Amino acid sequence: MKRLEPRQLLILAALGRNSSIHSAARDLSLTQSAVSKALAEIEAQMGATLFTRSRQGIEPTTLGRLVLRRVGHLLDVLDRGAGHHEKQAPVLKIGYMSDLHGMALGNAFVRWRQSQSLKLRLLDLEFEQVLPLLLQADLDAVLLDEPMNDEWAGQLRISSRVVPVLRMHHPLLKTGKSLSPKDVQALDWILPTLAVSWHRAFQDWTAKVGMEAPARIWKIPAGHGLSTVVAQSDAVVCLPAAQASFMQQAGVARPIELAGDSGIDAPAFFVPGPHVRGDPALHQTLVLFAQFLGGKEAAYGV
Repeated sequence: MKRLEPRQLLILAALGRNSSIHSAARDLSLTQSAVSKALAEIEAQMGATLFTRSRQGIEPTTLGRLVLRRVGHLLDVLDRGAGHHEKQAPVLKIGYMSDLHGMALGNAFVRWRQSQSLKLRLLDLEFEQVLPLLLQADLDAVLLDEPMNDEWAGQLRISSRVVPVLRMHHPLLKTGKSLSPKDVQALDWILPTLAVSWHRAFQDWTAKVGMEAPARIWKIPAGHGLSTVVAQSDAVVCLPAAQASFMQQAGVARPIELAGDSGIDAPAFFVPGPHVRGDPALHQTLVLFAQFLGGKEAAYGV
C-alpha cells in the first residue's frame, strides 16, 4: 500500500466529519465527483472499503473508523509537530449567518491548518443569537455582511471579491471575443447568498458595468453544489475569487470581465467578542486568522 498524500488525508478528514460526500466536497470547495474519485483511489490503494454509501449518505466501516482516528492523529502531528506536548492551540468559536461566509471559513480552515496549529468550531447562526453569544464569551468572533455599531471595538474589515464565471467550453467563450454586458445579461445568473447587503453590491456592480438586471436570477447558497453547477450548466455563476481561481486552474471555468471590471466588491466584517480584548494570545490568533481570510489564496480572495 502506498503512503497517503497530505491531500488524501484532508479528504479523508472531511469525509469523516461529514455525513455525505456532498458536504465533504462543500468543506473542501471541490466537486462531488472529485471527492468520490479521490475516495475510490484511496480505497483502491488500501485494498479495502472505508465508507459504505447509501442514499442517506456515507458511514465509515470498522476499518474506516480506525483509519480516521489515525488520520486525525497524523493531522494533529502536522499541526503541532512530532513530540509536541505544550498546551494545545485554542479552539476558536466563529459564527456566521451567510452561506458565503460559511464556505469561506471552511475553505480557509483547510488551508490554514496546513501551516498553523488551530482548531476551529463553526456555528451557523441566526442574527438574534449573535449578540448574546458574543457577550457571554460563547462565541469568539462572528463574520457579518455589515459592521456592528460604531461603538463595537476591534472590528476588522475583510476584503472580499466575488467573480462571475462561465464553464470553460461555454458557447460564448468559443468565439474568442471579449464579452459585453449584453452577451451575458440574457443568461441565467446564479448568486451565492441571500444576504441583502450582497445583493445591493451586485446591483451596484451591474450598474457600474452597464448591464441591465439579468432576466433570471437563481440563488444557490455557496458550497451547495455550486462547483457542479459551474461545470454542467450554461449559467453565469458568481463565486468567491479564490474559488473562481481554483476552478480556472482546474480547467473547469473561466472568470469573465465586463467593461474591464473583473468582480463584485462585497466586504465581510470580522467582529470579535468583548472577552477577546482581555486575552492577548486569543486576540492575536483571531487577528492573524482574519488577515488570512482576506488573503489571495485563502478564502475570499482579493
